[in-house]
Amino acid sequence: MNPSRLLVALATLWLLAACSTADNSRPPAELKPIADALPVTRLWERDTGEGTHQRYLNRMQPLLMEGRLYTVDTAGQVQAFDPISGKRLWRQDSGLQALAGPGGDAGRLVLASREGEVALLKLRKGGFDEQWRVQVASEIRSPAVIDGDQVFLRSVDGKLHALDATSGQRLWSASRRVPPLSLTGTSAPLVTAERVISGFDNGKLVAYNRSDGSVDWELTVSVPRGRSEIERLVDLDGQFVLRDGVIYVSAYQGDLTAVTEAGGQVLWTRKFSSYQAVEIDDEALYLVDDNSHVWSIDRRSGSAFWKQDALDARKLTAPRKVGKYLVVGDLEGWVHWIDTSDGRIVARSRPDVKRYLAQPLAWGDQQAILLDATAQLFALQLAGQ
Repeated sequence: MNPSRLLVALATLWLLAACSTADNSRPPAELKPIADALPVTRLWERDTGEGTHQRYLNRMQPLLMEGRLYTVDTAGQVQAFDPISGKRLWRQDSGLQALAGPGGDAGRLVLASREGEVALLKLRKGGFDEQWRVQVASEIRSPAVIDGDQVFLRSVDGKLHALDATSGQRLWSASRRVPPLSLTGTSAPLVTAERVISGFDNGKLVAYNRSDGSVDWELTVSVPRGRSEIERLVDLDGQFVLRDGVIYVSAYQGDLTAVTEAGGQVLWTRKFSSYQAVEIDDEALYLVDDNSHVWSIDRRSGSAFWKQDALDARKLTAPRKVGKYLVVGDLEGWVHWIDTSDGRIVARSRPDVKRYLAQPLAWGDQQAILLDATAQLFALQLAGQ
């Protein structure tokens, strides 16, 4: 892509990525009073460092792991918190300018940077020791995934990388064509015992053999339609999920699809446009579409249980289930609680006036944890829960 076209594409992406208050095609819905609203308690608040830059407006999701809450800011500062009390346990600089939250498992964190660096950190009491750091790829906008002796990550140039978790050595890489125009984010790989599944900007979902990177199956989730590059966007940016051997994946300006993990067979599909992560329980999928309408969808058939459209154009985060409620944040700092049984908004609070970009976290069945665009971390709970 020549420089002038790249500048046009970047400017368009900034508008399309649903990551600023100025890109609304219509004004956000006014919030209506909630009848018999449940009270919300703010349990604690902490500063996690440097917030999201206006240029990037990325989803810096914290990581809950082994009873600890980990954050990294855009300057590379890593912090650990007690999710119950909010007490800061330690803080240490990594030197990586992150655009995504940390990945991790079993006493290890993996960080990735806007320059394409990846580092594995071994946790210890009071901080971490860096085990290795390697230059892998171009900009990385989704968390790396570590599983056993392998680390997997997606870069914005359309590549999936597999690294050795002990040394950082590249084991294999695979790539798919990046369209001339795409949304700014990427979904993280989904790793199973035998495969690593990755979504790409051309609407394809690909399952690779995690040992050697060979393709087990490939599925076109959504086919580009329309004449303009904008109309033809079909990115798989929303984080897809796996449940009972079935992957549920949505595409921007495309479809919501249920596909078997073992063979890539489509079980059902329905028209649905979203760039947000999918939430799931035993019965339903919960999604926010690109109009900020919240949906509950039968995960066995794809039919809708309910839709909540009172938050139209409020640029909601992906939903998180906390107990029997969904929690979403919006562009003005409001946090909304929605009953999963019927879609009613039952509570609302505004711990800060800054926008939420990352999907909330759930600590147990009672506590929601949210990180806003200025890197302020909040823990909320419905009173009486």
